Amino acid sequence: MNPLRWGIIGATSKIYNQSLKPAMLEGDRHEIVAEASRSDGGRDPYSALLERADVDAVYIPLPNDGHKPWILRALQAGKHVLCEKPLTMSATDTIDVFDAGESAGRVLMEAYMWPHHPRARRVLQCCADGTIGALRSVRSVFTYPSSDPTNHRFDERGAGALFDVGIYCLGPAMLIAGRDHAAVAGSATRNAKHVDVSMTGFVDWGGGLGSSFDVSFEAPARRVLEVSGTEGILTLPGFHAPGPLGSSVIMIERRDGSKEVTDVEGANAFVEMLDQFASVVNGDAAPVFGRRESVRLAGVIDALHAATR
Repeated sequence: MNPLRWGIIGATSKIYNQSLKPAMLEGDRHEIVAEASRSDGGRDPYSALLERADVDAVYIPLPNDGHKPWILRALQAGKHVLCEKPLTMSATDTIDVFDAGESAGRVLMEAYMWPHHPRARRVLQCCADGTIGALRSVRSVFTYPSSDPTNHRFDERGAGALFDVGIYCLGPAMLIAGRDHAAVAGSATRNAKHVDVSMTGFVDWGGGLGSSFDVSFEAPARRVLEVSGTEGILTLPGFHAPGPLGSSVIMIERRDGSKEVTDVEGANAFVEMLDQFASVVNGDAAPVFGRRESVRLAGVIDALHAATR
């Protein structure tokens, strides 16, 4: 299979340079043929990139408010698209971009790396096969301190902590539940631009399963994922996202106090995500995190913002 030829819209972004670019350069399934940023000068560098015949797929790590317009323009130009999370800033917009992708006959995916890691797959398997009994709760945390108020995350361009890191808390719970939310509740601290800098929330997934979460730009760095069932509590030592490069463990504490430790292989979750995208483009696989999941996630985020205004 020929390598997937990538164009990057927003090539100065931190996540691209620290995570996606090294992943694209690993192995022989991907080739970076064009990088564009606003600092390039001249005519619109993004439009020029989309006109290139040697670009098969576009990766978009722009501030959140730039996602939808450039997704649509890339799809109209005949490119496949991998776009950073959040894919868009509403469920309605998320439906719009997937409709556009289907009309264009092109693949569109949200760049959520967590479910592509071997440990994440094992967690989802344990929750699905009854390893910890009937599921009752998911507890998750993703916080980190940010002191730069000029960053796009603190205004309408990024629109806050829930849009920035909420997927790492809501995504696992949503994939575990496998269904739409039934109800939400929450509390948010917002800045002068009405953007949430911290949010604590609860999602009722129905069937006796609920999930609680904390996201914040104010609290110390923490990433926690814990799943409770009637027969055990599953925890992940260390940060749960993106997943470790080396081997790690899953811990299950049983009702009698005994503990089970399962070794899990490591991987680069960004490489796994990119390779899966290439397989979907090639027609060899269905998306791990596709239209249904992205629309469902956007709906939960919409509901939580409405509940915490």
